[in-house]
Amino acid sequence: MRSARMLSSGLRAFNSALPRTVLSQPKSRHFSQLLSQTPQPSPTPSSRLLRTRFPQLTVRNNSSSSSSPPNLTDQTSNAAQDAANEEQNRLRREQEPAYQITFTCKPCGHRSSHRMSKHGYHRGTILIRCPSCLNRHVIADHLNIFMDKKSTLEDILQREGKRLTRGYVDGDMEFWEDGTVKKREEADDGSQAK
Repeated sequence: MRSARMLSSGLRAFNSALPRTVLSQPKSRHFSQLLSQTPQPSPTPSSRLLRTRFPQLTVRNNSSSSSSPPNLTDQTSNAAQDAANEEQNRLRREQEPAYQITFTCKPCGHRSSHRMSKHGYHRGTILIRCPSCLNRHVIADHLNIFMDKKSTLEDILQREGKRLTRGYVDGDMEFWEDGTVKKREEADDGSQAK
């Protein structure tokens, strides 16, 4: 509250220092032009406050001869480097913990399997696109992008009155809507036959 009063009194002092002719001119001007045309009053405590509170901004122009590397978007595409990066990303994805989900798309009825990282499922947002109808399905949303609260597939289905049963097969966690647990080979054979 005190700083607002000091600022208000400083602005009043500054306003009274300007001649009426400058303030009443109909043509608009930059503030710096107004300052250069007015006589400079003797420094008062309020004008010193204005100078210390609002320092004059300086413009800094960068030269084009800098030795900084170009932006990433300015680099040209290199097929060999792109292939090496793709291989590095593929190896990293193979080593990180992941879930595999097999689900049936409700709009089109297509059944498909997808791989998602554990980190994304428990900490990020996961969308899966149906390969048949290209609809996107929210599997997890911890970043509150699509939903108002952090949710996983279990939470989403629970709100709809449905549930998933969690099971572990050979150390891997599996969810089955009907509560049955099958070996992975049997589950893969069944999904490929459809």
